[in-house]
Amino acid sequence: MTRRNTWLAGAALGAWAALAAPPALAEVTLKAISAWPKTFPFVSESFLPFVEGANAAGKGEFRLDYIGGPEISKAAAQPEGFKAGLFDVMFTAMSYHRGIIPEVDALSGNTTAPWIARANGGLAAFNEAVSAKINGTVLVWNAGVSFNLYLRKEPKMGADGLVDLSGFKMRSVPTYDAFLKALGATTVTIHLPEIHSALQRGIVDGFAFPELWTRRFGYAKFIKYRIYPNFMQLDTVIAINNDAFARLSRKGKDTLVGYATRFEIDDYFSWKPKIAKEREILNGEFGQKEVHLDAAAGEKYRALANKLVQDRLAGLGTPLAKQLGRLYHGRE
Repeated sequence: MTRRNTWLAGAALGAWAALAAPPALAEVTLKAISAWPKTFPFVSESFLPFVEGANAAGKGEFRLDYIGGPEISKAAAQPEGFKAGLFDVMFTAMSYHRGIIPEVDALSGNTTAPWIARANGGLAAFNEAVSAKINGTVLVWNAGVSFNLYLRKEPKMGADGLVDLSGFKMRSVPTYDAFLKALGATTVTIHLPEIHSALQRGIVDGFAFPELWTRRFGYAKFIKYRIYPNFMQLDTVIAINNDAFARLSRKGKDTLVGYATRFEIDDYFSWKPKIAKEREILNGEFGQKEVHLDAAAGEKYRALANKLVQDRLAGLGTPLAKQLGRLYHGRE
């Protein structure tokens, strides 16, 4: 065989091999959106680190492209765009979407750690509802932060040892509205951007809020008392559109789920020292006082907050709601 023929044969063999080999899959770009602006602490301190870490882990397989927050789509409208595939990854509070997914109460009214819910089948059961209603799957449940009550004036204590909010006008949202009313408060629906003005003008006497960020939004200067113990947990999640997830290779899927599982645990524990530091600052620099219920009253207080949400979930009367109540709330 001549050198030319040898070269032609080699070239033909190389061409055949190239045709026979499966094409290399391109890196999949996933558009990511958040219910809150990029500057919102939970976005900057949790979601954006998730995006960065996931991109590092999935390099060559997938890339999350953060496109923005409510300036792109209002939080209430995001599930519709998510379901339609206008964006692929959504960082949101599930309680915002109870009208679409009433099973979101599974993530409230409990102190279940996210890795426990993942291990006992709770997350898989919850994802049945998420998949059916908005064609998505929860990758991460950010449950490391609970709520406190923040008050402008000193509350009375009831004969049962619980805080008595009679005469208090409290800013509220559906997640804990029944709880505040059970404590005697009059509740007022005020959107997050309007809380500062409502405090400044005396429209409300307090509010329930996560254990962090009252300084960030300028609320801390109006507050004199905080009630302990804390209650409930955040129901914030990172979810992926099912069709977008299906576009990933097997390796890409395993990488994303594996990273999300590890991130969920790290994120949960990352908030504890931040919360402890926040308490020091609020007590020291702002002179706020902590009101602590005794052990028995504190247990009753938390149980009251949880029960009202648990009852609402149970009231759906579906087999899935019953299963979620058992897995997340320990109800049989």
